Amino acid sequence: MTVAPQLTPTTSLVDAFRILALPEIHEAISRARSLKLDPNPDAFHKLRIALRRLRSLWWAYEPLLGKKHAESRRDEFKGLADAAGKTRDWDVLRELLTMNKRAPASFGELVKPIDEHRAHTLAYSRAAIGNADVEQILESALDQAIKQLASASALPCLDEFARARIKSAEKKLGKRVKRAAKTEHEDYATLHQVRIAGKKVRYLLEFFSPVLDGSHHPTIRKLASVQEELGDLNDLVICESLIRQYEFPPGTEILLTEVLKWLQHERRRRRDGAYVHLRHL
Repeated sequence: MTVAPQLTPTTSLVDAFRILALPEIHEAISRARSLKLDPNPDAFHKLRIALRRLRSLWWAYEPLLGKKHAESRRDEFKGLADAAGKTRDWDVLRELLTMNKRAPASFGELVKPIDEHRAHTLAYSRAAIGNADVEQILESALDQAIKQLASASALPCLDEFARARIKSAEKKLGKRVKRAAKTEHEDYATLHQVRIAGKKVRYLLEFFSPVLDGSHHPTIRKLASVQEELGDLNDLVICESLIRQYEFPPGTEILLTEVLKWLQHERRRRRDGAYVHLRHL
């Protein structure tokens, strides 16, 4: 959890934005730089998390920054996160087939073609992130946002603003949970939307926790648990998509069929677990 200790109820909204954004920006820039030297799976994962948290922060401040500006910046952050995610997806598939105790040992035969696909995707991710100039994008976004906030004629109190935005995010989450409860169990897109909405609520609670009462901590833990379940489900959906979309060497057809059957079984198991968790939200 990234929480700035200097955040207090008397902190201005402008200072709060800077305090909350800077650690995430520094983390994203650091991870983006490290990919040039050591493209390890953790760096991609941490880069995506930092960018996701920044998207949530820009969403929180959208009423003050303007919808058009906030959405534009959030789209930029998403584009960078997606570029990193393409390589991360192959890391997840490799780990799932070789490190999961429930996976048959024979799945390890796919490691070589998976690594080859990852290598090609890595080249794309590095180029996309490198050409985008993450440092310039994030620093420019921060400078522009600070200028907009500083030029505002009147800003609300931090604690009141935080509660209002958290309430708005919670309302959206509630609607998506209800929608997911009414849909068929095979509707993974709806569950994915629940996951996204839940992350937003969790990140906002973490950001603004210093100016909120302690009653939100159980909610943060509950959301983290649900996100973990939905995240595991999403990984299975993505891995199945990779197997179906990409070419693998001749002679692996039978093995690929077995992998797909296993992924589908695991997906249904995770799906059922996800619905159990949703009932407790």
